[in-house]
Amino acid sequence: MKSFKNSAFARFFTNFPKIMFANLLYTIPSTICFAIFGLIGYLTGFQNVIVWFLGIIPAYPLYAGLVMVIRKIAIEKEDINVLDTFKTSVKENWKTFLINGIITYLIITLSVFAILYYYSMASVSAVYSALLTLYLFFSAMLVATMFYVPMMNITYDIKLLQVYKNSFILVFGKILRSVLTLLAVAVPTAVAFFAIMLTSNVWLLIAGILVSLIYPLFYTYIVVSIISKPLQEAVGSFTKKDDRYVVLPKERDIEKEKKLMDENKDSEYVFVNGRMIKKDK
Repeated sequence: MKSFKNSAFARFFTNFPKIMFANLLYTIPSTICFAIFGLIGYLTGFQNVIVWFLGIIPAYPLYAGLVMVIRKIAIEKEDINVLDTFKTSVKENWKTFLINGIITYLIITLSVFAILYYYSMASVSAVYSALLTLYLFFSAMLVATMFYVPMMNITYDIKLLQVYKNSFILVFGKILRSVLTLLAVAVPTAVAFFAIMLTSNVWLLIAGILVSLIYPLFYTYIVVSIISKPLQEAVGSFTKKDDRYVVLPKERDIEKEKKLMDENKDSEYVFVNGRMIKKDK
């Protein structure tokens, strides 16, 4: 029973106010970004995903804060100061996440155009049906890769190119977890999709606001909860105290840090001030 109370599932409910606060710190500015680009599309007459999804880029650095807060609460089971944790993570990772935002934007926009094109041509030739199937698989693989990228960015001191390489390898190296995560996030994604597609007028506006404010919370919590174990098994543990993010005594516990270094002496990475650093050869 005690184990269940400390599980990520249980902590979602026991720490819901904190998680929701972190989510709002991310979703409110993000919604504003999307609204601005949506308005630009409306005023210019260029109503297209190319413009609509541009909001991903300026909003994505804030995602570092949400991922860190959820990691601390769900996985590390820490009692943290949400605002300080959120701000610190954004401050330290905003450049990397800005690049991630650009990559995510390109993946989404190109995938939308490619899938719509192959779908429209599927009735013309079986070749396009085959290409549609292949691209759907390719898109799922890219989505699964992006499950691991944010967590690796905020946890391990690895070059961005290596992060993407490792994330891509983990998709297949931990295929069961990757598929499980895809299936799990498909549920809130489907709910969000149909909530928008099946409503109109004022209800569409309400559905859009609710989806933009709530969906990132469920998506991120599901992803972090499921992929944390395979990520730690493959790269290194991150469920340790981190005095940059958690409210701790000012005096660092030297003995605990030495013990932590001993635990990771055979690993390719070591912990330094709560962050995984790759060992020098």
